[in-house]
Amino acid sequence: MTSRPLILPLLGMVGGLLSAHHLNIFLTPYLLPILLIVMLACAILRSRMPFLFFLTAFFFAWGNAALQPFLRPSYPSNHLVRFVSHVPVTLEGIVATRPEAKDEGMRFVIAAERVFRDGKAIPVEGRLLVHIREGRGNILTGDRVRLAARLRQPTNLGLPGEFDYRRYLAYRQIYVTASVLSNDNILLMREAAAYPFQRRFDSLAGELGDFIGKRFPVEGGILRAILVGERGYVNKRTEEIYARAGVNHILSISGFHIGIIAVTIYYLLLKLLARSEILALGLNLRRTVLLVALPPVVFYLYIAGLAPATVRSVIMIAIATIALLLERETDPINTLTAAAFSILIFTPQTLFDISFQLSFLAIWGLIILTPLFMEPFSSINNTKLKNLLLFVAASAAAITVTLLPVAHMFHRTSVAGLIGNFVAVPLLGYGAVVTGFASLPLIHLAPDAAHFLLGIAAWLVRLSGSLIEIIAGIPPLPLRSVSLLDLSVFYPALLALTLVKTYRMRYSVCLLAIATLFMLHIPAGANSNRMLRITFFSIGQGESTLITFPDGRHMLVDGGGSLRDDGMDTGTRYLAPALWSMGVDRLDIVVLSHPHPDHLKGLISLAELFPIGEFWESGIEEPVGDHAKLRSILAGQGVPVRNITSATPSCTMGNVKITPLAPAPDTLGCNSDQNDNSLVFKLIYGEFSMLFTGDIGHCGEKMLLRDPGKLGCTVLKVPHHGSRHSTTPMLLDVASPLVAFISAGAGNSFGLPSPETISRLHQRGISVFRTDLHGTVEVTSDGKGYSIRTYSDGHFH
Repeated sequence: MTSRPLILPLLGMVGGLLSAHHLNIFLTPYLLPILLIVMLACAILRSRMPFLFFLTAFFFAWGNAALQPFLRPSYPSNHLVRFVSHVPVTLEGIVATRPEAKDEGMRFVIAAERVFRDGKAIPVEGRLLVHIREGRGNILTGDRVRLAARLRQPTNLGLPGEFDYRRYLAYRQIYVTASVLSNDNILLMREAAAYPFQRRFDSLAGELGDFIGKRFPVEGGILRAILVGERGYVNKRTEEIYARAGVNHILSISGFHIGIIAVTIYYLLLKLLARSEILALGLNLRRTVLLVALPPVVFYLYIAGLAPATVRSVIMIAIATIALLLERETDPINTLTAAAFSILIFTPQTLFDISFQLSFLAIWGLIILTPLFMEPFSSINNTKLKNLLLFVAASAAAITVTLLPVAHMFHRTSVAGLIGNFVAVPLLGYGAVVTGFASLPLIHLAPDAAHFLLGIAAWLVRLSGSLIEIIAGIPPLPLRSVSLLDLSVFYPALLALTLVKTYRMRYSVCLLAIATLFMLHIPAGANSNRMLRITFFSIGQGESTLITFPDGRHMLVDGGGSLRDDGMDTGTRYLAPALWSMGVDRLDIVVLSHPHPDHLKGLISLAELFPIGEFWESGIEEPVGDHAKLRSILAGQGVPVRNITSATPSCTMGNVKITPLAPAPDTLGCNSDQNDNSLVFKLIYGEFSMLFTGDIGHCGEKMLLRDPGKLGCTVLKVPHHGSRHSTTPMLLDVASPLVAFISAGAGNSFGLPSPETISRLHQRGISVFRTDLHGTVEVTSDGKGYSIRTYSDGHFH
């Protein structure tokens, strides 16, 4: 450890951060001074072990305490959270971050100054994240703006595999959000501008981006992303293609871009200055060029909007430059740990930024794994072949070391990246980035010369895009679900590889880690405890339920979806990660209760992401719109479609009887309301039963009550999200459930579930579970009794 003095402090701080973030363990801040005193006292001891122990403990406590202001905030009396309500307020403040293009709109952060209520200005404080759904104006950092909006506190849905959006914002000290329809709803008040330095760079970046976009409208999105950090102009299809090819990292200005630019500037200046005999003899050219190359890199850092990845890269370059100027040898691992430690000391929450993790892991892989991969080829003397192998080894190292974290975060892994980097790195990384960067200073000085250089960059973008689209067709690895337990094996293995010296020991560490991970993923017997598990997903104002039968097969009932055409893709954003995180990689049966958007839309993307055995629906009418699109995808994959009605015979899966109850064949097409034509069925497992009702209303319930003897159940899925037009007293009396589940979005505009429905349920002593209040809810039965759990904070409770 003496050769790498920052390893232990860094490990201590990371441990403290992890204890607060993942385990919600919060130590008293008074522990810090105690540990500091004990650590200093141990410094005089002959043995270094006590000092190192308390040094690590001190930074553990530091890391733990550093997150507490974010995770356990103490709001002052005039904080924005005091104004969160259903009633819109008028708010004024200063734009504190560079506005970021998103989809067809934009978003930015406001440092709030005052709220207007009843004609009075009330001073406030706090940061507000503002979403503009349509339009991108000329708002810059430092502008004073005024808007009217409803303030909300960010919340999570309570869904397995869900991105923790609330904590993501908390680490940016954002506890309130607002959304406005259009950029026209933002009043720009051009008084004295704050943040003048950053504002100038934001303005310059906007001008450069506009020039690129106007001159090259087709390739402009990618060029703006890799040159000025405006990734929001890259269309969704391009993003998806680059992601499938494993090269979407190239679209964000990162350490890679900074490194390429720094190295290019260094060698060009070195070659240029070396032509002068006076300069070559009178100066230490290497030191001089290192110093001269640093300002353009810092300039580019501000043009890119101070993105965390670029800040980290500049810090590492600065550390390496200082070490070289002082004529000290630089151990790459020491440089890496120094950069990480420097960043975490000032911004500890950055540890949980996935770009921070991936950028440091990629560099670590290049340092440690590349030599390991090249060791078998050490005897090769052919320079060109060795350089080619080195490139392959470096790409493989970066992919290998980021494979599990990427799968954990994005549920996506691809070997295509190994091939894709052969295209993206030379054409975009070296070619388009370097020529594009050279054009930026010329945009104002010599626009035609800038256009020429950008034309070369655009051609490289077109060429690489064509090749990347082919590479994107390579099937991904079947690795979708990586747990924190997997990462708890993976990261210590990386640490061990860093500390051990010999190649033999490093190979042993790799084999041991791979064997451990393999053992963790050996499948157990198919649901050997013979349990029926029904999971009601919390997906907002929609509905989706996963049924896991005792034999391990899976049935998904409905897929949620936004009522708006431009709404969130529930299948890709929420349901697929939830299913993968639960170990579900195949859906044996998918059921569509009725083709309304809040039940249907999410199934479209799921049909493309998951193998499906059968598709069930009521067959009430000819598919149109999204329904037709879903059926087309299913047909293309050869998925059999079954029309299920009350006349369909019961079937059994894993000793669970499935009995269709509606719609009746004689009513198909007679009811103009698709809700009342919902597919209704009942599960029976021993003494446990559950009634699935779709969105039926009073009319549909009357049809069910024709045969009341089949309606008795342990659990009732409440019809139509708890609407007052369903769940009649007669249905409740006949079904006589012990538990009722309601799927509804938190704070939805429909007022669901209705107070009347809730009252009827409570009057009968029925336990009510709601996704808007309880998050995802799971009921488990062994055929005799049952148990219910709710999901929050990353776990079922």
